[in-house]
Amino acid sequence: RPKRGPQPEKQINRQALASLLAHLHEQRAKFFDGSPAIASLGQLPGNTFVEAIAVIAAHHASWLRAIEDWKPRSHSSSRQFASLLRHLFVQFDDMPLFFDVVWFSGWTKQAADRRSWYLHVGRGQNIRTCNLPITFTKKMSHHFMHAPNNLTIEEALRWGQVHGLGGDERLARATFGTRLTESFDHDDFWSTVIRWFASHPMLDRAHIGPIVDYLHYQRFVSGHAFVAPGNREETAPPQPNLSMKGRTPEVLLRRVNEWHRTLANDNRHQVRQWQSFGINGFEFVEGSQQNGTAKRWTIRELLSSNSLTCEGRQMKHCVASYASSCARGHCSIWTMEVESKEGITKTVTIEVRNATRQICQVRGKANRLPTEKERQVIQRWAESAELRLATYI
Repeated sequence: RPKRGPQPEKQINRQALASLLAHLHEQRAKFFDGSPAIASLGQLPGNTFVEAIAVIAAHHASWLRAIEDWKPRSHSSSRQFASLLRHLFVQFDDMPLFFDVVWFSGWTKQAADRRSWYLHVGRGQNIRTCNLPITFTKKMSHHFMHAPNNLTIEEALRWGQVHGLGGDERLARATFGTRLTESFDHDDFWSTVIRWFASHPMLDRAHIGPIVDYLHYQRFVSGHAFVAPGNREETAPPQPNLSMKGRTPEVLLRRVNEWHRTLANDNRHQVRQWQSFGINGFEFVEGSQQNGTAKRWTIRELLSSNSLTCEGRQMKHCVASYASSCARGHCSIWTMEVESKEGITKTVTIEVRNATRQICQVRGKANRLPTEKERQVIQRWAESAELRLATYI
């Protein structure tokens, strides 16, 4: 029995579950090996076909057709399951494939809410009339329903919003891995930011993440002022009324760079330490020592605000601003270095979302994107440490 989640998920219909399992077994459906249903999600709770079948049984009242009428028409387990979902819950067979992930997200309230979206759309209703975290227009709804199949729900929401506000695929993908797909808070402000990005299509999309971090820090992150020994008071964010009106890319990028330099030289960011989340580091050696081509790649976690500050100073980006998120365990920051006969060189800084074990951001010096070689090494690390690499990296 699930322990969390709103009605109707608090109680599984045992008769429905029994008939569902019996029919799937009779049809030799490939749902019973216990392996992750969505490989990119790894070993997250709920990410098996068997667990998803229990969730389907909890929604027995929403079945549109009898389970006995379903027959598998593919040898692929994922295609079989997509077919099963559409047979039971989708009236017109127009459900995007990325939406299926909601059935593998466990019993949390958020997962249950998103399954309610699936059922709502499956009955032929518009996604706009769901209780979404952001307000959708007709255009946004259209683009959401046609988002690429490999996106997460959060990414698909931003995909629809970005296109609806005049952006394109490059801008939508540039928002992935930023705070904009971690949270939908303060969307009245962030929608103006997206409009601003869309109105400046020649802005290098590599700057999107750093600009989002800067705007978040200036408008929403409170500070602390020391008023007496052992006593400090919370202060307002630097620019709580910041807006995008009248801003030019040139001036905004200059402010972002000034903020980076301030972070690199601010001693207040050099006192916090935190425990490792428990993800394994990485070492990989290639080439030959004899002919001088040997290279040793290492990936290690940064566990203090001092190390983040040093990383940001050397790599010329804003990773020092992630100290609070690291201390809370929300994310972890890693540095990748390569050692050769010329010495040790920093290559990229990596952000991992701890809860989902997803590598969500990789940036080199001055926020450049990773090279293909660096990405290959990170992929090796992901496989050895049971992490998943975001598709947009």
